[in-house]
Amino acid sequence: MSATVHSIDDAVAAAADLEMGRVPEPAVRHAQRVIADTVAAAGATTPEIAALVALDERNGLVTPAGRAGPGHTATVLPAPGRRTYPEHAAFLNATAGTALELDEGMRPTGHPAVQVVPAALAVAEHLHASGTDLLRSVIAGYEVSSRLFRAFRLRPGVHPHGHLGALGAAVAVALLDGTDPVAAARIAATGPVLAMWQPCYEGATARNAFTGHAAASGVRATAMAQAGYSGSAGALEEAFGRVAGEIVDGPELSGPLDYGRLGITRNYFKVHSACALTHCAIEAALDLGTVPAAAIREIRVDTVSVNLKINRQPAANDLSGRFSLPYAVATALLLGDSGVEAFRHRPEVAELARKVTVRADAGFDARWPEAAPARVTVRTDGGTLTSVVDNPRGHHTRPLGAEEHREKFVALLGDSPTSRAWWERLTGLSAVTDCAELFARAER
Repeated sequence: MSATVHSIDDAVAAAADLEMGRVPEPAVRHAQRVIADTVAAAGATTPEIAALVALDERNGLVTPAGRAGPGHTATVLPAPGRRTYPEHAAFLNATAGTALELDEGMRPTGHPAVQVVPAALAVAEHLHASGTDLLRSVIAGYEVSSRLFRAFRLRPGVHPHGHLGALGAAVAVALLDGTDPVAAARIAATGPVLAMWQPCYEGATARNAFTGHAAASGVRATAMAQAGYSGSAGALEEAFGRVAGEIVDGPELSGPLDYGRLGITRNYFKVHSACALTHCAIEAALDLGTVPAAAIREIRVDTVSVNLKINRQPAANDLSGRFSLPYAVATALLLGDSGVEAFRHRPEVAELARKVTVRADAGFDARWPEAAPARVTVRTDGGTLTSVVDNPRGHHTRPLGAEEHREKFVALLGDSPTSRAWWERLTGLSAVTDCAELFARAER
């Protein structure tokens, strides 16, 4: 076996040895918010996921909670009165979690939680695991995925959803159900999901299932390990070290756990409903205030080279606009907003986006990935406006306050006694004795 294969195994083994008693209390609180944030993103219903759940219900794959069979133990977060098998819940919830581009992430560059958390939650419900067990599984699974994202660099065109997240999901599930996490991770590595940026540009909503397949793979991997299947970490090395990427930091995989810098604490939370690569530019544009479109002569964005992959004009749909840096900046300037409704496709925003030019700044590149600066300059009839943002709100260097994060949670799920109860339970997981009760409805 190659040194990289050994290192992947080492990363899994190191994470699997995580001791909750050694995790600093601020990191525990942060991990609880990562779980809550992911639940909120997955619970925000869109027409496509609602229709898919309804179709699954007609086919008997999803059932009302009151009529759930013995295997239907996991909550369907976009339809919380419904239950299904853990593997399918992981698929549905992770698929739902990326639809509005509000799932958390890390640099460089991936989104571990939306793949790890749905898998771990579904199995924790099924097994009646404690909140502490769920926390440990998520922190460890996130650690594996975050190390992989730092060790491998994906080639242009390859999107970070799917593949590396599946290994973290498999580790999280294995820690909950008692499977050997190295065996489970190797099985998840054997069938990687190869996600591409192109569907995002087109606005093809089936791309939301990249994370769904990864989360479901994490659940299935442990069953396959228990059944005697074997996997290959070398498949991951081949797929993302040679074909779809390259290894840029192999030692990242094999180091011991650093409880003071756990991967889950080095993340960002999203407050703008768009690809994370747009967020600094969105905030810089918002800093300038709304500007009448008729007065704008030119808009220039200077930023890091990695953001050039979304320097494109969008197709006429919401998802494509979320993956267009010119459209995102135009949205912020014209509407003064970057929420879910702001990214409904608008022809007038698309027209303004055509005035946006984007270029890389070598000085900004030197600061990546610790910072992802963007400078937005608007030339109008009355003069020139400029603003620079180094990191967006929600990045671990500019953390959200607890109340601001709670507001995001209830905004996505609706401000109700039930959503408020969910927030309290999820941000107090250390006190939860049975995860099967996490999503019970609150008494009015």
